[in-house]
Amino acid sequence: EGATSSPKEDLCVDKSHPFVSGIGMLAPSPDWFSGVYKLRLFDRETRFWYQKIEVNVYAWDAGTEGGNDYSFKNDPKNENISPFKAGSTEDAVFVSVDKDNNNLQVLPVGTLTFELQESSKCG
Repeated sequence: EGATSSPKEDLCVDKSHPFVSGIGMLAPSPDWFSGVYKLRLFDRETRFWYQKIEVNVYAWDAGTEGGNDYSFKNDPKNENISPFKAGSTEDAVFVSVDKDNNNLQVLPVGTLTFELQESSKCG
């Protein structure tokens, strides 16, 4: 198990703002990142807040730099590409190789946990 951290302040959501989004850089790479986008913390069918949500997050490569290392001196890529999950080859950083089936599995770089706390007013 890796390092854990907790926010210094509570995250405040309400029925008008039930989503969470966040992104972070994966150092030392200048263009790898991880995070969540529009994670809903409120169940519309039951009309209740989820008590606890755990989400695996994966490494994504923005594709803004070329090169074979983590240097900030790599040449920029000139073609427009969409971000892609980092890890498509056996020697990739976040990949597990199943030698028996010769399958590659992209591994999460972390888990985000959101736990409902006592209700309070936002702001």
